Amino acid sequence: MTEIVRDILTPGLQRLGLYSPTDPTYGRYLIPPWAPEQALDNDPNIITTRRRIFLPLLAPADSVEVEYSEEIDLTPEELFPQRQRTGRWIYYKTWEMKPEALEGKEAGGKGVDMVIVHGLNEYGARYAPHCRTFLEVGFRIIVPDMPSYGRSTGIHAHIYDPHLLTSAVYAVLQDVVRIDVANGKKQREVFLSGASMGGWTVLYYLITYPSTSDVEKIVTSPSDEAQEGKAKTAQEYRPKIAGAFVMCPLVNVAPASRPNFLVEGIARVIVKFAGSLPMAEAVRGNVSDDPRVEEEFRQDPLTYKGKLRASTGLSLLHGLNQLASRAEEITLPIRIVHGDHDRATSHLATMAFFDRIASHEKSLEIYADYEHVMCKVGIDEEDDRKRQAVLADWKSWLLKRVEIDRKAGYNPEAQ
Repeated sequence: MTEIVRDILTPGLQRLGLYSPTDPTYGRYLIPPWAPEQALDNDPNIITTRRRIFLPLLAPADSVEVEYSEEIDLTPEELFPQRQRTGRWIYYKTWEMKPEALEGKEAGGKGVDMVIVHGLNEYGARYAPHCRTFLEVGFRIIVPDMPSYGRSTGIHAHIYDPHLLTSAVYAVLQDVVRIDVANGKKQREVFLSGASMGGWTVLYYLITYPSTSDVEKIVTSPSDEAQEGKAKTAQEYRPKIAGAFVMCPLVNVAPASRPNFLVEGIARVIVKFAGSLPMAEAVRGNVSDDPRVEEEFRQDPLTYKGKLRASTGLSLLHGLNQLASRAEEITLPIRIVHGDHDRATSHLATMAFFDRIASHEKSLEIYADYEHVMCKVGIDEEDDRKRQAVLADWKSWLLKRVEIDRKAGYNPEAQ
């Protein structure tokens, strides 16, 4: 069958138990890493870990139930039927400097985790070019591939429910905590970061799993009518979220990137039976004024280059509507940055949303003349100036928050 027909038929057949793909990542699992990711993996001073978390195949989108997790090497054997278990998994990678590589350095982030949640059509390791900034001051970096992206399972870039994104981040962080505790380490505090769709994911995560003490035990149950979008007491330690640094979040779509009403109307009609159908250009061509950004994106074999799928677009619209109605529930320290020339997500919507956030420690920066991609790698020092400004802002805010937490009694180096 053709790729489009396959993509339309597969979700329904899987739900009925009539079809199981031999590779549930549809060829993405064994794609070699791109050069910036490989450079970090090959660095002898960096510890690289790859893991996948198996989720129940037919669990609700908001479920964080994990059936099994394992460290992996991205080998063909890991796609053998007996290794696939449920046939549904979330892939994530961690990078961390070896302790001896940090000796004599100002490592204010040592013992602290930062999760970076990727945006639409990307995957976790797309942030590899920027990670050294944080690794060299001690942070451990966690980069998950969201469901249906990168080396996680699912038809590429097919999101049928926005809660898939937040529950995936939670499941990854639970696995990180479990492994640390099993290895005799203390639970770390975590900062969340993300851009675009990843920015939405971070913001909605803060609402779905609100702050609590690190000794309270919980499990999420957003489906309960009495506690929609909230978490309830249960058996696992909740990840200790210390704050969030968010870039160009998908609070609303910029006019230049929103599909027209006809396309959106057709999508609403067909979503029940052909939700994975690619329909709209969406952000394509609207992320940067530098054509090299689009070209570099096209050359990466692990990015999604097709049109926005019907269910993905409608799910994200539903998600941003949910987010807009609950801004006051965000109470953790947060910094949001956005470019005033963004043609993919609306900086004006971000400004209005920010005003409603209830956090006592919040800040917003609108960067003049910045497009959607705020961390574009430059071809020379001058061309890279904009990226370096954002990275400096990002790192400075994180280190300041760690220092505040340290003074309040949390010791991230006591691991």
